[in-house]
Amino acid sequence: MAEIKATARDDFSKSVKRILAHRVGLLCSNPSCRTDTLGPESDPSSVVNVGVAAHITAAARGGPRFDLNLSEKDRRSASNGIWLCQNCAKLIDSDLKLYSSDLLKGWKASAEEEARRRVGRTHSRAKVGSHRQMVAAIKRDEKLRDNLHRDLLKSVTERVTLPRDSSRTAKFRHSEVIIRRIDDESYPNVDDSPGISGWFKLEILDFYHGGLECVLDIESALLDSMTRKWCSLTYEQSKLSFPPRFRKQNVFRTAKIPWRNILHYDMRGDRFYPQPHLYCAFADSGMPYEGWGYFLAEKGYEWELYADDKLELETLLNLPDPD
Repeated sequence: MAEIKATARDDFSKSVKRILAHRVGLLCSNPSCRTDTLGPESDPSSVVNVGVAAHITAAARGGPRFDLNLSEKDRRSASNGIWLCQNCAKLIDSDLKLYSSDLLKGWKASAEEEARRRVGRTHSRAKVGSHRQMVAAIKRDEKLRDNLHRDLLKSVTERVTLPRDSSRTAKFRHSEVIIRRIDDESYPNVDDSPGISGWFKLEILDFYHGGLECVLDIESALLDSMTRKWCSLTYEQSKLSFPPRFRKQNVFRTAKIPWRNILHYDMRGDRFYPQPHLYCAFADSGMPYEGWGYFLAEKGYEWELYADDKLELETLLNLPDPD
């Protein structure tokens, strides 16, 4: 019987990958992303690279946007490549009608032109990208905000009948959401790959100005009733006794998921988890979160504890009495 050979791939060489990365200044070429793809690892002799040299037209027959008219040489050349972060590299293969070859070529040309303008100049990362792209991103985030407010919250009639001291969570139709990385392939099985799981369940706490705030876990804290300063307690510290001025409380540790990291959502869920599913870019240090928070529950309502008021235990215990 003749041996069946796998379809040959016209992959990029290391030199082509390096050229693609450097021609855009090591930034993702997606104009809505532009994240840095290279940075230092904890080991001072190593770096972390989350960039991918993606093919504009596929490296092998049957792949996304495969072009039969290209030669093998052209298929593996820099002209057929685009530098993206790992999330965007997965994203462009998820909807081939939306992410066409012409669109990707436009991304590439725009990213290279921006890199060309940045060479030798001081610049603010906040200014990367055109005003038109920034406005488009703002409009996209505002539309997502409005849609999630509409779909996650109870009706206005239901909300106005809630007691004034109700929990922040009482206004939501669902108490939990499923967070799924846009390129995760492990769901609904346990993701035992290194790092943060590709999908997990979180409790909804509230909206914040830039996105959705969810509860990660509960931990012990010590609150100064006179100054409202506070500190986190370890398990051993939570067993200690403190002066009457201080009281031990359980607090919610929360994570802030910004609109920009929520790429799609499905309110119906599925037979495994019938809660809303949020499909997210894990674009902030490999996570979907842009920040953290703490909330103290008092009489059924969650009060925010501010990071500026958080102290070390010894410092908190030695605070002078306020005048």
